[in-house]
Amino acid sequence: MEESPRRAVRPSPYGDVAAVPRIRRRVFVRLTLALLVVLALTLLAIWFTAGATTSRAAIVAAGAAAGLGGSILLAFIWSGRFESRVRKLVNVIGAGSPKVGEELVRETSDKLFLEVIRTWQGAVRTLQEGWLEKQDEARRNYQALAELIRMMAKAVDERATYLRGHSERVSQYSAAIAEKLGLDEKQVEKVRLAAMLHDIGTLGIEDYLITKEGPLSPDEFEIIKAHTVKGAAILRPIEFLHDLIPGVELHHESLDGMGYPYGLKGDEIPLMARIIAVADSFDAMTTPRPYQAAMNSEYVLDIMKRLAGTRYDPAVVSALTILVRSGAVEVKPMRVPASFRMRRPMVETA
Repeated sequence: MEESPRRAVRPSPYGDVAAVPRIRRRVFVRLTLALLVVLALTLLAIWFTAGATTSRAAIVAAGAAAGLGGSILLAFIWSGRFESRVRKLVNVIGAGSPKVGEELVRETSDKLFLEVIRTWQGAVRTLQEGWLEKQDEARRNYQALAELIRMMAKAVDERATYLRGHSERVSQYSAAIAEKLGLDEKQVEKVRLAAMLHDIGTLGIEDYLITKEGPLSPDEFEIIKAHTVKGAAILRPIEFLHDLIPGVELHHESLDGMGYPYGLKGDEIPLMARIIAVADSFDAMTTPRPYQAAMNSEYVLDIMKRLAGTRYDPAVVSALTILVRSGAVEVKPMRVPASFRMRRPMVETA
């Protein structure tokens, strides 16, 4: 008769599970021995009591009392020792330090409790190794995603000669401003990535509008304005990028409610979008465009200062001003592309 195949035991992610039944068996043995001791004491009490009296009821009562008293005493002693050891183990877990655990191992003479500690340490090591592995994997995935975002931004900028490097510069300016405003590292990184993708919606705009060197008609400008919502629509199916959507969708909003696409006002506009708005306009005005020559950075800062509180966030403009004047943000002069002549537009499209 064939033996049924044994079911494979899956390894636990929390350490040596084989130690658990081992510990249970040892606890069972200890409790059994304790009960045997109590029983022996009870029988001895009955034996000595029987010699002093002929009343069976008195003998049973005395034996029961002795057994109960012994059990209570033993339970009290064992519970006290157990509480003390559990407290030590809790302190080790709370400290989170392997050194503290090793010190407790050296101080412990109880083999059963020692095995509990070592089992716990093994589980912690397994969890730590798994956590580090997940962290490395997440870091690699993030680096790959960041590189993909950079490549997408470069592809967007390559559609027009005058836009080359625009997303990269806006990203650098935005991250510097966010850091200057005191945002934490994670928020700064989100602002940087959102700024890198702020014009990704132009992929949904026809090439002739993006590369047009003459002024845009009102209808054409309405089409260009749609790049904000198109960008948000591109990112929305990617859950990991949801935090970047406000910067992509709302970076053309204005504090006075005259921006687009929704006409938001003041604090209705997320800080991320307010930062990117300033960085985007600053780069647009300090680089050559088909409709204007590159402007001096100090002149641009003066313009933005006058518009602070109506179009731009004053705190963001102030942060950019400090960064530019201190040299933390460097504006490199760019040569005019040979592919277009300078013209004045009907509207600014940057």
